Amino acid sequence: MKKVLISLISLALLSGCKVELAPTINLSDVNSETAKTVQSKLIVEVTACNSYGDSRKESSDVEEAKEAIANMFPESKYIECYKEKMDSKALFEIPITVGGRSSSGDIQIRNGEFGGGMIISVSENLRDKIKQQEKSSFSTFKPSISINIKNDLDKNQDIVVHGVLADDKNYLPYSWYQLIAGQSQTFKLSDVSVSAATKHGSTLVYEDFDKRFEIKKD
Repeated sequence: MKKVLISLISLALLSGCKVELAPTINLSDVNSETAKTVQSKLIVEVTACNSYGDSRKESSDVEEAKEAIANMFPESKYIECYKEKMDSKALFEIPITVGGRSSSGDIQIRNGEFGGGMIISVSENLRDKIKQQEKSSFSTFKPSISINIKNDLDKNQDIVVHGVLADDKNYLPYSWYQLIAGQSQTFKLSDVSVSAATKHGSTLVYEDFDKRFEIKKD
């Protein structure tokens, strides 16, 4: 009976695997017509970092996370497992594409095709891998995306954001915002925006204010 109870608890804990993509990028790279590869943090929440029976060993959760991430991202690198408040988290680095004008790479953050803004796209190949992993592990991924953007340009950038939490303070469903020159600001995407990217291939994070409300002259 005790073994059955432990199995049920473990299943409940693993039924929703929280995975956060947390890249740090430069605004100039997003706007660039030339795509580049950068390393992004990928954080997977686990029940524990170390084995209950032997603290010198990794927990089965960490081992399973390492296998799952390696299957989805062959070029991923496992960094460490750490505790943040009451949560244990396994940290990885994965390559993503930043910039460019056409879709490339499994995860890409680039300027909008309409001439401004920011789009996140997820390849069909990666979306299929996520589905296969969910089927094989009987767990559902609960992804989130937090983008740390550094405005490395010489001027402030006025934008219109779509469903983001800015700097862990204000939720902005559709609002004007400003990227301050020389500063870094973090956007956490809404569940709807994340779902659009991971299930349908892309989502719009923001538009350039000037282009969004550009008045066309005769």
